[in-house]
Amino acid sequence: MSPLLRALLLISASGAPASRLWSAIESEGLPPEALWQEGPPLWRRLGCSQSVIDSLRTLCESSWPEEEAERADGLGVRLVAFRDDSWPKDLSGQPDSPRLLYVAGEWPMRGPFVSVVGTRRCSQYGSRAAFEIGRAVADAGGTVVSGGAAGIDRAAHEGCLSVGGASTAVLGTGVDVAYPRGHEPLFERLAGGEGTLLSEYPLGSGPKQWRFPERNRIIASFARPLVVVEAPVRSGAMITARLALELGREVWAVPGRINEGTCEGSNRLIYDGATPLVSIPDFISLTFNRQLSLFCDLPPDDRNTAVLSEKEQRILCLLEKSGDRTVDNLAVEGKMTPADVFSSLAALMAAGQVFQAGPGRWSSTPK
Repeated sequence: MSPLLRALLLISASGAPASRLWSAIESEGLPPEALWQEGPPLWRRLGCSQSVIDSLRTLCESSWPEEEAERADGLGVRLVAFRDDSWPKDLSGQPDSPRLLYVAGEWPMRGPFVSVVGTRRCSQYGSRAAFEIGRAVADAGGTVVSGGAAGIDRAAHEGCLSVGGASTAVLGTGVDVAYPRGHEPLFERLAGGEGTLLSEYPLGSGPKQWRFPERNRIIASFARPLVVVEAPVRSGAMITARLALELGREVWAVPGRINEGTCEGSNRLIYDGATPLVSIPDFISLTFNRQLSLFCDLPPDDRNTAVLSEKEQRILCLLEKSGDRTVDNLAVEGKMTPADVFSSLAALMAAGQVFQAGPGRWSSTPK
């Protein structure tokens, strides 16, 4: 076992904030083996709590890392470190990125990646939307990334798998722990080669409330883009959306009923400028650059306008003449339905012709 893998395993099992502790080790320019060679003086200097120090002392004196690697091998689980050639680029370069992944199933994962998140207590409409989005992503050659929860997560995975696509579940437990109950068949399919199970937690790790928001940063990192389907204001999906925005990822949201609490967060995202997903074909076309490729060889001044639809040209003309406008303004002035305005704005934003000017407002010039 390499010193790097041993150090990462020790940190992951110690209860320490793994990313923060490893970043501290790197900032001091220390080799991995310094973790056990320097021992408690180093751990204290790096800011470890007494409980973490006690845990590291016990672990370093044991053969736990070697035993964990043996258990993983017996289960067909890969241990992938951040310096391995197969480490995903989307998980590199961020201070809080994981440094070690437990992987069951297909590896390396196949992109492009579309992350789909939402509430466990979704409506039939939300479940159907997530299923159809997952299926469309797979049909387009993409990979769905989501959690492993009931509701939106499961529907998105099943939609992807229904047409032979590859789906990835990022877990808040060990990859060998099926949570929630009843998801064993889904996880077995993913781990069996139809997709991937990912976790940064040791084998046997059970569900802890704090782990689920923590793993959301991995889902956000893979998001190219992120789709939020039915999410309350206070929810893991909204945490993932915030993280995705902080990483500069594009966020889409499926419009939901205004009188449903489970849609309040996703509707709020649209109000604040997320792209409304009102047409799955349009979403797929824009996400996978099929529409943009039509004009990629045109001179800069001729790009986009040559392939814009009549409605898109109408919206662009209104914005150029009138400055920033709301969807309602554009619908009235352009004599279009709000759904058509949303769809046109999504296309224009993806083409770089329209920009968010503020909550619920758009402009033809960057603000």
